[in-house]
Amino acid sequence: MPPLAKRIALLVALFSLVIGLFLLGYNLQLISDPLKSTVVNLWPLLLVIAGIMLVLDSSRKRAITRASGVRSRSYPISVSRDASELELKVQFAYGRLVLGAGGDCIRLVTEQMDPAEPTITQDVVGERAEVSIAMSQPLFPSHFQLRNSWKLELTRDRPLRMSLLLHEADLRMDLRGMDIESLELRSDSGVQEIRVGRPRKKLSGRIYSSGGTLSLLLPARAFAWVKLLNPFCRVDYPQGDLERREDGSLITPARPDALGNVELSIDGPIRNLVLDIDDEP
Repeated sequence: MPPLAKRIALLVALFSLVIGLFLLGYNLQLISDPLKSTVVNLWPLLLVIAGIMLVLDSSRKRAITRASGVRSRSYPISVSRDASELELKVQFAYGRLVLGAGGDCIRLVTEQMDPAEPTITQDVVGERAEVSIAMSQPLFPSHFQLRNSWKLELTRDRPLRMSLLLHEADLRMDLRGMDIESLELRSDSGVQEIRVGRPRKKLSGRIYSSGGTLSLLLPARAFAWVKLLNPFCRVDYPQGDLERREDGSLITPARPDALGNVELSIDGPIRNLVLDIDDEP
């Protein structure tokens, strides 16, 4: 839903609540007839208040836009060397998220006009390090927040479990060169492009997307099994390297030199799903 439509929906909900409480009080005889006549004569004040709210909100956001420019910040995240595996949770809204392999530590680079900073928390549970990165989601986003950009660089030195929660954001994710054991992705809207790397053993993933297009590039020389839970989704696999099974799932042909297994479950009202095999080494 566009931001303006969200504002209008909220105002309509507030008006409905006020009018409903007034009518309920009148039916229960908690409101006298003179007070009812006064309120009925003054009901256009609700429209005046709504107009003032929209004008002030628009003026404030225009002032912030003129006064601020795109700011680039870098957030290095060091992970304990004692942790043998890493669990990463990312919550991102409004903009573009790029995720891929980096150096020795996790690094988040942000480019945004919004002065708000992401919330980064770390914890160690046994031999697993848990890192959470989140940005608070405003109820009424400004138009410049849609241009927010995050680039997240991940380490290659330990197994990784990822959980992504996106809201009105585009995603470009390259998992090649990383040891990904599990992937959970939920996206409310936007375009997602995911390049799946060949796992050392097995990669299990669950993807729920409400966006228009989801593109998956599967690794070569690996057995891939893609379960489609939405039978009405349009699927395009241009190379013809995938075979459709009786249950509707898609698999890559069995190869004697296959290394690693990739099992993905895909669900959600996706209009177009593109599956292809990565030919690059």
